[in-house]
Amino acid sequence: MIELRKVSRQIQDYPSPDALERAVEAVTVRTYEDYLAGGHAWAWCMVGNIVHQHTYGENQEIRYGSKQFSGGTKVFCAPAAWGDGYENIVVIGTPRFKRSYIEVIMRSEYIENFRMQRIFKPAVLKRMCASPYRWWGDLDEDRAEIIAYLESRTPEEAKRLKGLSG
Repeated sequence: MIELRKVSRQIQDYPSPDALERAVEAVTVRTYEDYLAGGHAWAWCMVGNIVHQHTYGENQEIRYGSKQFSGGTKVFCAPAAWGDGYENIVVIGTPRFKRSYIEVIMRSEYIENFRMQRIFKPAVLKRMCASPYRWWGDLDEDRAEIIAYLESRTPEEAKRLKGLSG
């Protein structure tokens, strides 16, 4: 689900919870065709790479990549969904031994090299639109939100991006 414009998500701004739900539904698209029909061809996204190796368990055993992804795989990260400090992230990426994209929830400690990119790939945009989770669109507010996420993850990348827009 991609939002085409921002709406307030504060319940006190609406007469009822149903009114809030209708307002959010009115500004979201759930299919790639609807997204294209609205004049959108790309979306902002925070991307990262799966760590090549990490320690696991009491014996500090070395593991490569994650259960779903090989080390170095590029993953597309969704905005925070639960208020857990971005410890668990919804990501889209190509899994081990397959070529189609999957969407999973994984620990942020298994992702490194966070950065912001414009996404043009139809397969990724289709997954984003069909997702039950919120994804960024092509708005300037979305870009600013990603830069705010990057300030906590990779401050040097956020500073570089702010310099480009300023």
